[in-house]
Amino acid sequence: MLSDATEFFGGEVACSTAESADAQVMKSSYTRTQILTSSPAKLRGLLLQRAVQEAHGLRQAVESGDGEQILAHGNLLRRMVLELMSGVAEDVDLELLQHLQGITVYLYRKIGEASGQRDDEAANEVVALLEFEKETWDQATARLLGQDDGASPGQTNLAG
Repeated sequence: MLSDATEFFGGEVACSTAESADAQVMKSSYTRTQILTSSPAKLRGLLLQRAVQEAHGLRQAVESGDGEQILAHGNLLRRMVLELMSGVAEDVDLELLQHLQGITVYLYRKIGEASGQRDDEAANEVVALLEFEKETWDQATARLLGQDDGASPGQTNLAG
């Protein structure tokens, strides 16, 4: 799914300056191993989780007016959203694929508005949409894996 998944998780492995270099290396190594050994479904979930974190960072940066952080969060978040779209299998239902592409374009545009115009409302919408997407993905994968009551794995199309 991801060409180089570890690039999106750099912020997740960043440690405070109080932590030792060994602790930083262990966290980085663990995260890298988790990414490289994850199934495509798990990897998409991790990417969605990280995108939600970046969206929160973008919103905070917009609220505080920190231009450097707005640029950093906005650029990484746009790449993540594009990566999420590229990970969707093309053999899924055409209507579902078009719907997912539409959401991706909309999110990409909203991230641009939040970043470029420092728009609080757009930043809040990006957070809400990505949180909803993450919750939906978690429910779908739980259902697929039979961890949801009464769900049949054959009835869920994860589109990715």
